[in-house]
Amino acid sequence: MLFLTNLLVFILVLGIIILVHEFGHFYMAKKAGILCHEFSIGMGPIVYQKRKGETVYSIRGIPIGGFVSMAGESISDALIKKGQTIGLTLNIQDKVTSIILNRHRKPDVIGTVVDYDLYGKEGAALFITLEQEGVATQYQVLRDARYDINDRQQLWITPAEKSFESKSLWQRFLVIFAGPFMNFVLAIALFAIIGFFVAKPDLESSVIADAVPAFPASGIALEPGDAIRMINGETIDSWHDLSRTMAMLDQASVQIGIAKADAPDTIIYHDVDLVVDILIAGIGNTRVVEEEGSTTLTIHTDEPIIGRAIGRAGGRDGLMTGDVIASITINNQIYAISDWDDIIAFFRTYDKGDITVTYLRNGQPGEATYSLISERAITKLGYQPINFTLGIVPQSGFDLLYTLGYPFRTFYQNTSQVLNTIGLLFDRNEQLGLGDLSGPVGIYSLVSTTRSQGLLSLLGFTAFLSINIGLLNLLPIPALDGGRLVFLGVEAVTRKPLNRKLENTINNLMFFLLLALFVFVTYNDILRLFGG
Repeated sequence: MLFLTNLLVFILVLGIIILVHEFGHFYMAKKAGILCHEFSIGMGPIVYQKRKGETVYSIRGIPIGGFVSMAGESISDALIKKGQTIGLTLNIQDKVTSIILNRHRKPDVIGTVVDYDLYGKEGAALFITLEQEGVATQYQVLRDARYDINDRQQLWITPAEKSFESKSLWQRFLVIFAGPFMNFVLAIALFAIIGFFVAKPDLESSVIADAVPAFPASGIALEPGDAIRMINGETIDSWHDLSRTMAMLDQASVQIGIAKADAPDTIIYHDVDLVVDILIAGIGNTRVVEEEGSTTLTIHTDEPIIGRAIGRAGGRDGLMTGDVIASITINNQIYAISDWDDIIAFFRTYDKGDITVTYLRNGQPGEATYSLISERAITKLGYQPINFTLGIVPQSGFDLLYTLGYPFRTFYQNTSQVLNTIGLLFDRNEQLGLGDLSGPVGIYSLVSTTRSQGLLSLLGFTAFLSINIGLLNLLPIPALDGGRLVFLGVEAVTRKPLNRKLENTINNLMFFLLLALFVFVTYNDILRLFGG
């Protein structure tokens, strides 16, 4: 049941993002007077289809992707050719209203196509010349005539004025850019909704509003109004001090001084085991178990036991929850590990390169070798290389300006993160590559995780994913919106459009390369999901 719920949420999230993206293309195409044959959500076999006016609205079986089929995008929209036998339906003026390709439909006339013009450049009349019993007859075609393909499918012909290619450079730019633009609009709208539930944190104080259940702070009975005053002898006066001190820690257990709300001048000391996530290595000391709505954390500090392994650290040949680290090797040097403080010390010293982790799993030795993600890369993505979590929330209050600015600040932060990620993929100094990307399976896993964290988390992830799709579509790669914009740029500079046949060949080639990348990324997702 949980799998089905997560799957439905995944389809809904992806479907909304795709719907908004394709609606952007569709809306601007309609505004420009471009004939849209089909507006589809999903790919593959048709699940549901309904015609309204000139456009067929479809839902297809594979909920990944979507498209708007616009007239004039292919080399030729004509469905007939010379020498083909077709039928025509005529009105009382003997003008063609339908081109009959359906064998079950009786036409007014039948003949072999001798010549035709169904484009009518610069307003020229449309016509079809048919040969019937050796006599050629030319029939004028109405500009809103249709192809009758079969009992369920009709398609309007595409005269020049309704074709994508006939529109101005500016109109075509708007049609292409509107898809990614609507992804950004969706993200800002979702962040605006979240903003009304997010109060402005008081970072000038070290007073807490709450302790997160199951996290370390809840184990020392921290209550709203209590203040953090000391960490390992360092004075804490504000949330800034707290964040800075936590970021510089070199051990998994700390001594925390607390001033209770009802005794602010008295400091009470507690020894606390922290949640540690070493993001550059993809490992953490905490195992999280969720059962029947409750969360249990098992934090390892005295023994170097893996609580969780993600990304490169996990997978089929990687580390697993419960593995006990014996040593870590880097640059042919072996470092013995006896507790989590040793692990933290190691990664404070080494933040990039290839490591081999020797471990015990159910008493049996094993090794996992992988590349670290550098401290520079993790920092550019907006994270701490080594993250320590106590599980406390600062005091906060409503601030109108903060709320109004929240969607734009968050949009900027998320956009910067995506752009930095893309930049790191092409940075030769970093070891990020295609194997670090996630596809539909990885997205499904993330959707499942965020769904369990509540509606606001799910909305935030949906907004982040929408930004991802918008920006990735703007990459200057043929077959993507960004590649089409590049072709428009070439046309603007050279004052003439790129050869249509060449453009389609490039787009088709890149489409198959992207399809291969999609398969590769999905394969890696499956390995990560089921291997570790």
